[in-house]
Parts: sequence; structure tokens; C-alpha cells
Amino acid sequence: MNLTPSQKGSFLAGIGLWVLIWASVWKADDIAQAMCIQRWFNSNRCLRWIGQHKSTSLLATELVNYGTHGLDPLGVSFSLGGTLVNVLFIYLLLPFLEMLLRQKGTVIATLQQE
Repeated sequence: MNLTPSQKGSFLAGIGLWVLIWASVWKADDIAQAMCIQRWFNSNRCLRWIGQHKSTSLLATELVNYGTHGLDPLGVSFSLGGTLVNVLFIYLLLPFLEMLLRQKGTVIATLQQE
């Protein structure tokens, strides 16, 4: 299968868009504070929900991907780039970060007990 420059660019654009979306979710507390809506939105609660509902989160991102970019060749390559980022973030990065935070919390709790 030959990938055209347009398909490669579309794939990279999908990666870039979803990296920016996940970064904005990660920093959503700062955005909410700037917009004075921090009492209605909490990025930790959102990320915790995503971590507890991995399959639902992935399906929702795929619906957004294919719903907005269609099933033409460039849309599919764009969506595949987004799918790669979403799978890595939902199934690898979030669990790893939760594990680190749990270990950090355990260390802090142990230090506080001493």
C-alpha cells in the first residue's frame, strides 16, 4: 500500500489535533479558572471518569473522529492518527499517571504518619 503525502499529512494532523485536545483536557482547570467556571468543571474528575470508563471514552472519541472527518481516504487517515493518540492516552498514559499518583500519595501518607 502506498501512502500519499496527503495521507501522511492527514495522519500527522490527526495526531496533532488529539494531542492538543488531550493537553487542553489536562490543563482544563487553568482554562476554567480564566473563564471563571472552575466550580462547574474539574479536570481531575473528568480524567478519573475517563480512566474508569475507558471503552466508552474511546468509542466517544472515535465517534467524534469519524463523525467530523468522514470515511473518505484522508478522513480515515486523519482519524487513524487520532485513534493512535487516544488509545495511547486512555490505555497507557492515564493508568501510568494514576499509578504514579497513588505511589506518591502512599509515600506522603507514610511520611505524615511518622
